[in-house]
Amino acid sequence: MLTEERIKRLKTVASNRLKDVVVLENIHDPHNAAAALRNCDAYGVQTVHVIFETEKEFNPEKLGKLTSASANKWLSVKTWTSSKECFSSLKKEGFLIVATAIDKTAESFNTFELPKKKLAIVFGNEGFGITETARKMADVLVYLPMYGFVDSLNLSVTVGVVVHNIATRRQSTKMYMYSPAESAELAQYWISEDEKRRSRHI
Repeated sequence: MLTEERIKRLKTVASNRLKDVVVLENIHDPHNAAAALRNCDAYGVQTVHVIFETEKEFNPEKLGKLTSASANKWLSVKTWTSSKECFSSLKKEGFLIVATAIDKTAESFNTFELPKKKLAIVFGNEGFGITETARKMADVLVYLPMYGFVDSLNLSVTVGVVVHNIATRRQSTKMYMYSPAESAELAQYWISEDEKRRSRHI
């Protein structure tokens, strides 16, 4: 049986989950994906969509514990083989697609104002970035301003910077965060899964 302290911890984390989601498009290195998932969990993103359209598919739910710190077991991860299908589905669910890109038309993330809509934040391949499909289907393109000689960051670092910023702003307004009912449902699921994992090790 779980301790009261453990149950309280699960409920607290569930109450801080965001309705915004992250989309990882054609990530090449599983370790980068694992580190990105760790950032998502740390800053409250519950749902991550992983697209494998041009890269070899791997199972995001079985990534190494060392890189992800086992964050993947707390997340809801959905995989796709088509960027168009993923973005179309997200748009139907009411998400605004915000893609990170080094592009002349992209808006500085420093001045990006959170719209009154839940966000699907897209991060592209480590080498070539987001696809043309993502570029065309995105509602907004944003970039992180750089002040040094490099013009880009490691994938997981970019995810961490962007998601931390959005999570901080969500926490200040409490908009587009899980409702009490959604938090309770998620916490109950975690409690059930945690008990199953513990029973297997007895």
